[in-house]
Amino acid sequence: MGAIAMASVAWSCTGKVLADNSNSAFEYREIYLPEHGTDEYEELCLHNLDKEWGVWGHNLGQILPEKVSQTVYSRSGGVIHKEQYCFSSNELYEYIEDYIDQSYGINSKARFAILPNDNHVVCLCAKCVAAGNTPKDASPAVLHLIKRLAHRFPNHIFFTSYYASTKSIPADSLPENAGVLISAIDFPLASVETKSEHEFENLLKEWSGKTDRIYVWDYVNNFDDYFTPYPVFGPMQRRLKLYKDIGVQGIFLNGSGTDYSSLSRLKTIVLASLMENPDADWRSILRQKAKELYPTAGDIISDFMIDQEDFVEQKGKELPLYQGISVALETYLPADKFIAFHDALAAKKEQASGEEKEELRTLYNALELTRLEMMRKSGDITGYEPHLENLLMLESDDDIHVYSETCWTLDSYAKDYRRIAEEASKSKGNKLKGVRLQALNALDPDYNDITVLTDGLLGMPSNYHNGILINSPDEKWSIGIPPVGARTIRVWLVTNPAFKVGLPKRINLLSGGNVLGSIVPEQSGEKVGHTYVDFNVPPGVGTLTLTLAKDKEVRSMSVEEIEAF
Repeated sequence: MGAIAMASVAWSCTGKVLADNSNSAFEYREIYLPEHGTDEYEELCLHNLDKEWGVWGHNLGQILPEKVSQTVYSRSGGVIHKEQYCFSSNELYEYIEDYIDQSYGINSKARFAILPNDNHVVCLCAKCVAAGNTPKDASPAVLHLIKRLAHRFPNHIFFTSYYASTKSIPADSLPENAGVLISAIDFPLASVETKSEHEFENLLKEWSGKTDRIYVWDYVNNFDDYFTPYPVFGPMQRRLKLYKDIGVQGIFLNGSGTDYSSLSRLKTIVLASLMENPDADWRSILRQKAKELYPTAGDIISDFMIDQEDFVEQKGKELPLYQGISVALETYLPADKFIAFHDALAAKKEQASGEEKEELRTLYNALELTRLEMMRKSGDITGYEPHLENLLMLESDDDIHVYSETCWTLDSYAKDYRRIAEEASKSKGNKLKGVRLQALNALDPDYNDITVLTDGLLGMPSNYHNGILINSPDEKWSIGIPPVGARTIRVWLVTNPAFKVGLPKRINLLSGGNVLGSIVPEQSGEKVGHTYVDFNVPPGVGTLTLTLAKDKEVRSMSVEEIEAF
């Protein structure tokens, strides 16, 4: 779900868009995208977590005193796990009780998310086991604590979650002043009915028998790429109608938070309208608001955003929440329309003035990331430098440094891009460039373009959506290499421990079943970076087979490029 800041005071809607808050489809509506001023949020009748929640997200630790009793931490097998809490701990209850007493009192009204930390650790102390905890389920102890708090503070509202270690539905109904935050992480956005939609609908209906206060935590960004425009209006309208029909009371749309996200201002306005009325004509709202915000470029912006929505509807695929350019081009990014839009924006930003000029300049430079990724995906990065220089202007002119949830930085991106350009210039004698290899194991659905292994470009360690990412549980993965008269086969690999992308435990090169070489790859000097292994190839051999044995300690292996010299 993500860990987001806490809150302080209650909220009320005094805006112009929705004079009577009770007319809204939902009692709670929040969009976590960059704000453009409190007045605008109030006019759109959006809630704000900084004003509404006493504890939000996985931030329980932030309200505890600096020095706490060790009994607040999770235990299993006699070992203390400080990365998680014991929700049966009386001391934990007292710390929370004291915080609410001191900060809010008993008569005010605020919301509190009582959630485990964002991991799968479960406390298995005697009290938690007696409450019903199992090694994979902390729900019973969490619900017991919430019931105590709800009874102690009848005016406040307390939320459990359906997420990670709390994925079970209680046998009994929740107290009247309690509810559930249900993550839609397993219900990807789509313009058509999907299996996951029916599964999520059934889940919501199950919970509706336990509480009238269901809040859905949903998602409106590709969290690995905040800069490439991400179309959500059509798919979100579908699901908001579903939520309304089932009786969901609150919607939290998780986006890029305070980090820059392309076209977030327009996205916020249109989504706010749909949260107020899921039947609203979002296309006309988009066109009107785009023209108001961007008198010079509003038409081309709304045209492109609608082109994207039409593309999504045409493709009929689920939209990714964590993916790179390859999946974007297959699901929500029409390449030709994007290039035409970006080129047209170059002229519009020069014609505009004032605030519009500044916003268009920032948008144009941010979209250079998409342009660079499309060039890299095509295997031809000729003339990349001006695009990269524009992208880096975001750092100096706008103080924008990251483009993803995991804080992939523009600086690291630029270093990686220049590195792949440098390596490409060194390998002009590569005999495998453009030669199609043969995957001898099933490829991951999201990394199924085998041509990237011979496109002449390395991947980017700072962004793991490159090359072929191997997530297969198979102990080994093999690929066939046709004869090209090479004396050396070079295999490039990427490591990124933060995402558990590691090296194979061994790589073998075979010909006709005979092992020509066997290498244990070694980590380069950098934890996040490239490494390669070279195999000598005897003259006259035919088709080669490259086999990578998976290390059980890593989640994924990443093969970036295979070269022959």
